[in-house]
Amino acid sequence: MVNNDVYQSLFDMYAQWPFGAEKVADSFMALLRAQFTPEEADLAAKIGFLNTKLDQIQEKTGIEKEKLKKMLNTMADKGTMWITPGGVEDPDYRTLFIGGPGLVETGGWGNIRFPHSVQLMKALHKFEVEFATKSLPEISYPVPVWTTPAALPKDATPKENVAERIKNAGYWGVSTCSCRLPHWIADPGNHCDHLLETCIFMGETARWGVEHGMCRAISYEEAIEVLRKSNKDGLVHTYDPLDFICNCCTDCCVFFVCLKKTGVNVLTPSPFVAQIDESTCNACSDCVDRCPFDAIEVDDCAHVDTHKCLGCGVCFSTCSMGSVQLVRRSKS
Repeated sequence: MVNNDVYQSLFDMYAQWPFGAEKVADSFMALLRAQFTPEEADLAAKIGFLNTKLDQIQEKTGIEKEKLKKMLNTMADKGTMWITPGGVEDPDYRTLFIGGPGLVETGGWGNIRFPHSVQLMKALHKFEVEFATKSLPEISYPVPVWTTPAALPKDATPKENVAERIKNAGYWGVSTCSCRLPHWIADPGNHCDHLLETCIFMGETARWGVEHGMCRAISYEEAIEVLRKSNKDGLVHTYDPLDFICNCCTDCCVFFVCLKKTGVNVLTPSPFVAQIDESTCNACSDCVDRCPFDAIEVDDCAHVDTHKCLGCGVCFSTCSMGSVQLVRRSKS
């Protein structure tokens, strides 16, 4: 019989990583209880974060091998266990980290799939808000902003183009936003109205996500279309194109919640900045309304505060006069 002390063991294992676990202890413990059964928590703590083979896990736990495989696959379906994707004969297993991908994201991927999903979404939203306001401001966790591909200037390099960065992934997937969906469920009526299916997965992360129901497979062209629609919807491309791309809103995303509620910006600007052609700008203020960073003001025409502008290109796509362009950011 496994007792509830296993949750404390699992909490202690995660607390070894520098994400400020002690600052969000209550909400993180509630998330662990929502995402792991006691038996799964015990198994996850015994496996740890290092790649481990099934024979090693069986020897450590004493669980019969076929039952163990079923448990591990169920945990992967719930977003708590990494299993090498692609039908590998002897895959690696490891408990997922807190993020990238990890528990701060996986509970919100794949939409409502399990009897415990609604409870999990509520626990995840509470944890995300506390993580964003109590832990994230104090940890070194720079998150890159990517200029939307259509707004890139001619001198942009392939490394600066998120569409080029994800082209060679070989496999792509898309899922519900792991911040937006929990917010919608936990706080009905007090959330944004942005697109929901906006998390783009790449490579091995995409294969793992598809195999375990957390995302659906899409083509490269469809991934680029998600980027285009997200930009038009006012969302900001962020994160690591080797694993997954977030399309963030200011209302739900942990990075923006951190910025809005604490003033701490963990987002790293793109190499580009918005510039206004004053000769064509009609001072309509559309760019002011769309800018996620409050970087634009209007009098007789629009003016960009280059210190606030992170170069996302959200202002570019809906300028009716074509007065907005993105230019390379000054090194100074």
